[in-house]
Amino acid sequence: MGTNKDLAAAYTALWNNRTLSGSTLEEVEEAIDLELLDQRTHPRLRKPLQEKFVLAVQRIVNSRLEPIEKCELVELHTKRLQFLREERGEQL
Repeated sequence: MGTNKDLAAAYTALWNNRTLSGSTLEEVEEAIDLELLDQRTHPRLRKPLQEKFVLAVQRIVNSRLEPIEKCELVELHTKRLQFLREERGEQL
């Protein structure tokens, strides 16, 4: 894949109703953070970080994206999970 624009396009292909304001890596990371932190859900219904990660990876794996796109998205989700856990002071 290679470019941030391609990565942004692959991410938005997973979600029919979501758009990114641009195609930078930072915007994709922010969207992934919101997804993993379940920020689009009412606080009482939010799922734990690990559960959201598993659901996101399942969605990626079951998508019609190219294998290289799937790999890069899973890798980026993994990096963001590690970052969020460190930011929250959780053990890795």
